[in-house]
Amino acid sequence: MKHLSILLIEPSFIFREGIKTLLSQMNQDFTIEEVDHFVEDLPKIIRKASANFILINPSMIHSEVIFPHPNGIRIVYVAILSEITDLKIISKFDFSFEITSEKQTLTKLFGKSIEKSIGISKILNNNTLSERENSILKLVALGFTNNEIGEKLFISAQTVMTHRKNITRKLGIKTVSGLTVYAILNNLIKTGER
Repeated sequence: MKHLSILLIEPSFIFREGIKTLLSQMNQDFTIEEVDHFVEDLPKIIRKASANFILINPSMIHSEVIFPHPNGIRIVYVAILSEITDLKIISKFDFSFEITSEKQTLTKLFGKSIEKSIGISKILNNNTLSERENSILKLVALGFTNNEIGEKLFISAQTVMTHRKNITRKLGIKTVSGLTVYAILNNLIKTGER
């Protein structure tokens, strides 16, 4: 996987940290330069950062800015939308996302925008669970044993254990309680469901 050089222009510390966490969970090799103040000279900052992937809160730049592509380098510009923004400004960006979007939506968008930025045909997102893994995760979170899950899904207990190892590897969550919290937060199960 190619290295991604990112310039992140966003005033909110918590949003910047969340974006960095999301990118690191995608197993993407990247370096990041952060700017937390209004940008007067975007081309200068881009040259200094040597960035090929730029995330910008549109309120941090002039509305009449023209996005540069220095030295013919393909740069992908992504808008971080935390408030209502003029469509003329948003149309200048290659991609945009609402900061309030769900993790899965953000992961897909980042995957597509990174793919465009580094020019590869496929980004492996190790955090995306397959439909079968989601089914197994739901049953694990509901307290079923490997044998019970196997019986319900008509697969062997060994296959269930293999899927559980893959789920743990992809999510980085090793405990049943952690998997249960993940399942609740991602609407795989509802609190109190059995």
